[in-house]
Amino acid sequence: MSAGLPTLSVVICCRNSASTLADTLDSIALQEYPGWWEVVVVDNGSSDATIPVAQRFADRLPNFRVLPVPKPGFQATALNHGIAQTTGEVFVFVDSDDLLAPGYLEKMAQALATEPYVGGELDVERLNPPAVRARRDLLQSHRIDEYCGYLPAVVGASMGARREAITKVQGFDESLPTQHDLDISWRLAAVGVPASFVPGAVLHYRYRTGPRQIFEQERGYGVGEVVLYRKFRQQGMPRRGPRQAIGSWARVLLALPGVLNPEGRARFATVAGMAVGRLEGSLRYRTPYL
Repeated sequence: MSAGLPTLSVVICCRNSASTLADTLDSIALQEYPGWWEVVVVDNGSSDATIPVAQRFADRLPNFRVLPVPKPGFQATALNHGIAQTTGEVFVFVDSDDLLAPGYLEKMAQALATEPYVGGELDVERLNPPAVRARRDLLQSHRIDEYCGYLPAVVGASMGARREAITKVQGFDESLPTQHDLDISWRLAAVGVPASFVPGAVLHYRYRTGPRQIFEQERGYGVGEVVLYRKFRQQGMPRRGPRQAIGSWARVLLALPGVLNPEGRARFATVAGMAVGRLEGSLRYRTPYL
C-alpha cells in the first residue's frame, strides 16, 4: 500500500472486443497509481482478435495478465473468474469499450480506502454522437441512481468494491443474462453495504450506436428486469402492471414517426427494445412484468 491507497485489481471483461479494447487499455496505461496494482483482461469466449490485442499491452501495464474463462457464460461468470484470480484489496471493474479519464483509478481507490462500494461519474459526451446521447437520460452523472422504482444501483461500467464486500454476497449472480450490476447493488444494500458516488472519477461511457445494436441491448435489459423482479419481488421490488405496460407501448408508438432521422431512430430502438424485452421475459419466465 502507498500513500494510504489499497492494492488494486483492475478487471476488464471482454467478448469479441478487438475493435475497442486497445483504446480502453491505452487509457488505463496512462493512469498514474502510486500504490500496487494489477490489470487483468478476462476473455469470455471471444472468437475475434481480442486476446492478441490484449497481449500487446503486456509490457505497458503492471502485473498484466489475460485470463480466458474456462466455461464462458454471461458477463457475471467472467467477473467472478477475474475476482477469483486476482489479489487486490479493492476492485475497479472496467468495460472493454470505455475510456478512463486521467486520475480515474486513483480517485476510485481513494474512495474505496474508506467506502466498501462505489460508482464513478459517467460522461457520454466524448464517445457518443449527439443523436445517440439524446436517446435516454444520463445515468450516474451526479449520484447513484434508482432503478425499477426500487433501489439505487451502481452502473457496472463504473463500479468499484472492496474484496470483502464482494465476498460478503458471494460475488455476481452467474444465472443473470443482464442486470448483474443492479442485482449485486441490491444484494449489497440488503446486507448493509450501500453504494457511494465518487464525483470527479470520470469514465467516458460508450453507448451502442446502430439502431439494431441499441435495440438488442435494450431488449436484453428488458428481459433482465423480469428476472430481477422474480428474484426481488418478495423483498419489495414493485411489479409493472397494465398501466406501466400501456405507457411503455405508448412511448414506442410516439417514437415511431421519428425514425426518419438519426436521433429518432436511436430513441425508437431504445424504447422498443426495452418494451419487447419485458414482454419476452414475461412470457419466457411466466412472470408478468410489462
